Amino acid sequence: MSASAAGSNGWLIVGANVFDGSGSACRRADVLVDGDRIVRVADHIESKDYPNVDVIDGSGQTLMPGMVDGHAHFGSGSTVTHNASGKEPHEEKVLLIAHAGETMLQHGFTSAYLGGDRNPAAVVALRKGVEEGWMHGPRLRVASWESTTLSIMDPTHALHTDRASVADHLYRWVHDMADIGVDIVKMPLTGESGLGPWNKSAENTSRDLIYSEEEVASAAKAAQERGLWLTAHAHSSEGIQMALRHGFRAIYHVSFADDAAIEALAKAKDQVFVAPSPGILYGLLHDETYPPTEGMETQETIESLRNVVPKMHQAGIRLVPGGDYGFNVAPIGENARDLELFVEWFGMTPAEALRCATEYGGFAMNMQHELGLVREGYLADMLLVDGEPTENVAILQDPERLTLIMQGGLPYKMDSRRLRTSYDHVGGSG
Repeated sequence: MSASAAGSNGWLIVGANVFDGSGSACRRADVLVDGDRIVRVADHIESKDYPNVDVIDGSGQTLMPGMVDGHAHFGSGSTVTHNASGKEPHEEKVLLIAHAGETMLQHGFTSAYLGGDRNPAAVVALRKGVEEGWMHGPRLRVASWESTTLSIMDPTHALHTDRASVADHLYRWVHDMADIGVDIVKMPLTGESGLGPWNKSAENTSRDLIYSEEEVASAAKAAQERGLWLTAHAHSSEGIQMALRHGFRAIYHVSFADDAAIEALAKAKDQVFVAPSPGILYGLLHDETYPPTEGMETQETIESLRNVVPKMHQAGIRLVPGGDYGFNVAPIGENARDLELFVEWFGMTPAEALRCATEYGGFAMNMQHELGLVREGYLADMLLVDGEPTENVAILQDPERLTLIMQGGLPYKMDSRRLRTSYDHVGGSG
């Protein structure tokens, strides 16, 4: 159906330099949007053929897919405009979740595969609001809060006193999370050295396993029964390989992966994606209030990750940005920093880093046939960027450079100075 046949205004973005998300070189093209979809991408589209469309002048701009974050925590409550204390009352925490969602959208991330929150029901409600159009935020895949063997982080469950009960408890907990409506169950298969100063209940360091094979198998069985995806917090090779044995779809951190783990990930590269999460490490490294201590292993983790991730990239493993954003040291709104770190730390080109945030993000969302590319038939989730992110990806950290943020064919943000009455008014277009 053409935009004119739709009976309502569509959008014609003309004269932009288009990065389609696939990693291919940019091309000058016009893009026609009808409803929530991209219906045509061509070298030249005559606006007179679509009299009901509004024309957006994209000249001097880069048009690209909306970005996808693969690891963020809305419930932690910290954004670039608000530092959460963690002591807010329940009602305020719910509002902070909504605030985090809109902040992420304001910074060009139109979709997010989340990493878990203590109030998953509130994030499920935000997902519904975004889908129905009465809340602003990214398209969401919602994760449970992450379980530990000390406590399943949900108020309906008690502390474990008997290790023999963990497998059964995990099985029930996964079903409880499914009843809430999450898409993902998040499990820390290894500990976390970086939590030391803030969380005295952290069970192990980043290299130590938390769960047994039987316990993970029990959770995986429940997840399969309820159709949920599994995400692993896993720094070590043992944790990574445990996740792969039990069908985990996403793996975070991967800091101390060895060659065997990388080989196993490469074999499963069509079923799994990895979010190495450099953003939180950058934040910890530059935290002036609580500078990292030796026990946090911050520098050691960074050095290992800078060695590991290029090998994964070379092996064709799908990597996505998502730096554990949502905490005070890595607030929502700084998400695009991961792209710069993908270039500086991991040796990617800017176009390769952008592909991780767009096309590979579509795979992470399980929407690879309709999300993550500027392509006919795909959802019209797009950004117009003042500048050339394929040459300098760091410019995406400046929201002022985002002159258009479009989600599902609706402009969330648009520079009205770029609206034109017809194609003929666009400078440099014939």
